[in-house]
Amino acid sequence: MTTIGLITIGQAPRTDITPDIVDFLPDGVDVVEAGALDEFDSSEAIEAAVGPTEGEPIFVTRLRDGSSVTVDRASVVDLVQARIDEVAANEEVSAIGVLCTGHFPDFEASVPILEPSDLLHGWATSIALDGTVGVIVPEQEQVDQTFEKWKGFELRTAAGSPYVDEDEVTPAAQSIGTDVDLIVMDCMGYTPAMKATVREQTNTSVLLGRSVLAKTMTEVL
Repeated sequence: MTTIGLITIGQAPRTDITPDIVDFLPDGVDVVEAGALDEFDSSEAIEAAVGPTEGEPIFVTRLRDGSSVTVDRASVVDLVQARIDEVAANEEVSAIGVLCTGHFPDFEASVPILEPSDLLHGWATSIALDGTVGVIVPEQEQVDQTFEKWKGFELRTAAGSPYVDEDEVTPAAQSIGTDVDLIVMDCMGYTPAMKATVREQTNTSVLLGRSVLAKTMTEVL
């Protein structure tokens, strides 16, 4: 049996993401999940421990009950590494995927760690290095850090959360428009249905974090 680990910066299991990744994997691959925020039992406790710090980069993620939470990027790094250590200690795990498209310092493990941030950047560089790239992120407060993350590209950005009932993705796609060369949906919360919406609205190629991770994962198993 081949086993992979999936680490979310929120709480596991990520029932909104993992089934889409499993669909890409070969038959017989088992999945173990862990979350950076698994130890917390309330949003208030999360806010107190790893809540946003004014002026610092943020991530948006999902809790076990389906609600979303905003966290300080730097504050969750050690929690993610701790979950990686726990999962990598399982000798049956042959690779680990991080369920976040945010940029992190290098994590350490005895098995390959696949980070969607690096994968999306690599794919985008191969496809549209000299073109204009549209990037959709969950929150307007993430736009400044998006320009830092994607420096080197001609960028157009828009915000639309995948974690709310209202459709924020369609207006974000319309805001980016139809004259970009590639669109990156820069959050693991975006779904294949949301990708189809963006493609329909922009008539442009679209990279989705969870499918880029899953397709790359199949190459290293």
